Amino acid sequence: MIGYALLYGRTGRTICRMKTTIDIDEKKLAEVMRLTGVRSRKAAVDYALTSTSRMERLHKLFEKALPDEEYRDALDPAYDLMAIRRKDRPKPHVAR
Repeated sequence: MIGYALLYGRTGRTICRMKTTIDIDEKKLAEVMRLTGVRSRKAAVDYALTSTSRMERLHKLFEKALPDEEYRDALDPAYDLMAIRRKDRPKPHVAR
């Protein structure tokens, strides 16, 4: 489990992260890395955690059905889902 500590100093607050050791299914990790194009294990795990968090928040949001009238006005017509997904995809590592 990753622990966080807030430190308060003269310049504000800093979040410190602690490293942890966990067992990860190597096949699943390799698949995430292959599908996303990331080269580091850390980036693959971070992407998987971020995606899972987003998915679970959406599940909770849609647990309760809204009346049809509310769905019509729920989304801004200028909303571009694909642009958001492209922005959120991890950037593949480029060898130099």
